[in-house]
Amino acid sequence: MKSHFIALSFFVLVASAIRAQTPPAVKVGVKAPKIINIQTPQFQAGNTPARNWRPKEWLEVDLELSIKLPPAAGGRNGSLPAMTINFYIAMNAQKEGKYQLLKGSLNYVDIPAGERCHALAYVSPATLRRVLEKDNFTAGSDMKAYAIEVVVDGQVIAGDTSVPGKWWEKTDSFISSESVILARKETPFDILWGDYDLPTKGK
Repeated sequence: MKSHFIALSFFVLVASAIRAQTPPAVKVGVKAPKIINIQTPQFQAGNTPARNWRPKEWLEVDLELSIKLPPAAGGRNGSLPAMTINFYIAMNAQKEGKYQLLKGSLNYVDIPAGERCHALAYVSPATLRRVLEKDNFTAGSDMKAYAIEVVVDGQVIAGDTSVPGKWWEKTDSFISSESVILARKETPFDILWGDYDLPTKGK
């Protein structure tokens, strides 16, 4: 009887520990992203030399999302500490019979519940020129497909794609460029738009 009681107590402790380690359920709503070409912003500053240069075309992804947290995590007044978004953008350009695929992951922090949030991501003109082998970029004609995965605690819990299925996993169909998706703070757009989008960490 004593050994049975000890075994039962151990089982209860283990179960309690597992429940304590299990993160509360998080629900993420994702809208289809707006993907556009946007020119390098121009600024003027005093006490600096004037330089002539031509603004180039960037690719911008503006993803609107919202999160719901259970009461134990703060509900509408809570915030999700961290979230990763994986971006996959297939370009309408081929090399050796394969399409070019741009990939990258950005880590967003302090995502507030109960309101519309925006995640911004970019591809530089230099990367676009290398992939497309031309100077001009137009989102409508130069992009073939996109996919987005929202990852929380190591699990994909939401996403969106312009083409059904996990097409980006068909590695034989693409030539991939890894880690070419940039956060706003890595671009000339860094000082714009204030609190419009979610903060990022890393890089």
